[in-house]
Amino acid sequence: MATVLWFRRDLRRHDNPALLAAAQTSAAADGEVVPLFVVDPVLWDPAGPVRRACLAAALRGLDAALDGRLLVLHGDPRLVVPEVALAAGAREVHVAEDAGPYGRRRDQEVEAGLAADEVTLVRTGSPYAVTPGRVRK
Repeated sequence: MATVLWFRRDLRRHDNPALLAAAQTSAAADGEVVPLFVVDPVLWDPAGPVRRACLAAALRGLDAALDGRLLVLHGDPRLVVPEVALAAGAREVHVAEDAGPYGRRRDQEVEAGLAADEVTLVRTGSPYAVTPGRVRK
C-alpha cells in the first residue's frame, strides 16, 4: 500500500521527519512513498519572479534526488491531495506541520477531505529546527 508524502516548505530529503515517518509506514505495509508537491495558487500567484525561480530550482533538485519520482501538480491542495491519495491507494498522507494561519486552515480542510476517503493526515515535525510553540519560558 502506498503512502503519500506531501512536501511543502520542507524540501529536505535527508533528516526530514515527515519523510522518515512516511518511509516507515510504507515499509511496514510493503508499499511505496509517493512524493508530492502541490503548487498552490494562493502562494504562487503573489510570489515574485525570484521566489518562483528559487522554488522551481529547489523542486528540480528534489526531483533529481528522488530519481525523477516527484509528482508536481498545480491546483488547490484541498482537492489535489485527496485525489492523489485516492489514486495511489494511500491510507496516510504525511506532512511537516505548518504553523502559519493559512497553512493550519488549509491542512484542516485537506484533512477533512482525506477523512471522507478514510485517509489520515499525519503531521510529523516541522520545517523549523524547533517547532513553533514548543519553547516555553
